[in-house]
Amino acid sequence: MRLSTRTRYGTRAMLEIARRGNNGPVKRKDIAQAQGVTEGYLENILGVLRRQHLVRTVRGADGGFILERQPSQISLLEVVTALEGSIAPVPCIEDPASCDRTPSCAALEVWRTLHDAQTRALSGVTLQDMVDMERKRGGRDYVI
Repeated sequence: MRLSTRTRYGTRAMLEIARRGNNGPVKRKDIAQAQGVTEGYLENILGVLRRQHLVRTVRGADGGFILERQPSQISLLEVVTALEGSIAPVPCIEDPASCDRTPSCAALEVWRTLHDAQTRALSGVTLQDMVDMERKRGGRDYVI
């Protein structure tokens, strides 16, 4: 699986919000600046994340973006599928009727194993896990 730029930047945006979230809403311009992403591109990504109920907007002078749930309750799988859609390597994993070869396809088991491993890996990591990993690696803490 190769992740799109949108998913990589979206994950970084979610991590930025998780990092700063205890200090209130995070402004789009601050996320963009910290992550080296243009505000216009980030606006599109944050819109998708908002429609998928992963972030919400707080209006006003002190407004910005906050997570819909605690970082420990949002898995990386949720973020990736919100931005990528299905992570199934082939359509027949989710819809066996999409291919008439599904019943006898030897490759299907390989694709299913791959899909299951990706799903387990992504669902086993939360935004809080990522914040903690970054701190252990010497990443900066944001206190704003």
